[in-house]
Amino acid sequence: MADLLREIEAQIAGAKTAAAKQNVGIIRELGDGVAKLEGLTDAMLNEMIDLGNGVTGLVLNLEETDVGVIILGDYTQLQEGGEARTTGKLLQVPVGKGLLGRVVNVLGQPVDGKGPIKSDITYPVEKIAPGIARRRSVEQPVQTGIMPIDAMIPIGRGQRELIIGDRATGKTTICIDTIINQARLNKAAEAAGHRCPGHIGTRRSRRDAVHHHRGFPGLGFRRQPVYRAVCRRSDGRVVHGQRHGCADCI
Repeated sequence: MADLLREIEAQIAGAKTAAAKQNVGIIRELGDGVAKLEGLTDAMLNEMIDLGNGVTGLVLNLEETDVGVIILGDYTQLQEGGEARTTGKLLQVPVGKGLLGRVVNVLGQPVDGKGPIKSDITYPVEKIAPGIARRRSVEQPVQTGIMPIDAMIPIGRGQRELIIGDRATGKTTICIDTIINQARLNKAAEAAGHRCPGHIGTRRSRRDAVHHHRGFPGLGFRRQPVYRAVCRRSDGRVVHGQRHGCADCI
């Protein structure tokens, strides 16, 4: 009995306690993709807020008593009066080779049903770009596959290109056609299993068309897009406006 008491006393003497401070508030108002939180006195601008149920909010408005956030997820899982916690992290997303060929949402979370992304590195979204002197010079051209553009406008890989025009004049079509045209130049990457077409803010039908053309089966997207026909012939050329009935027609 005495040995048992000494063992318990030794465990109590060696116990270490630590206090963790966490800023917790409540959801005061909830709307269509936005919410007002109360009690988050330590919230920062562009900070990620844990709203519970796996939903994340982004702080965009700091008021005297309230914090305005946009909800980056399914807001129907939340309710007024629920808890909201600060994370101390500004908006950031995972980066690395684990994202190659994956379909992710705005937070870098997978939505293609292929399991979690293996990446331990995250970068902030709002990051100061490297200076001009630190960047590698533009030394490789990019072909859009549209002959008038490639003949008149020099475009370099890595440079920024602004496309301006009225609505329904084909601005997005040029970007999508350029992505498709890079398939011929990325044979080495495709052989290694790396496929990385990027779509930001594109229509679902156009995005699905590129995924179908680049060989992304099983993503649950539509396999028959509704815009004009595009076919890659065996000689590598991209032919527009022609539907041959082959497997490459989209």
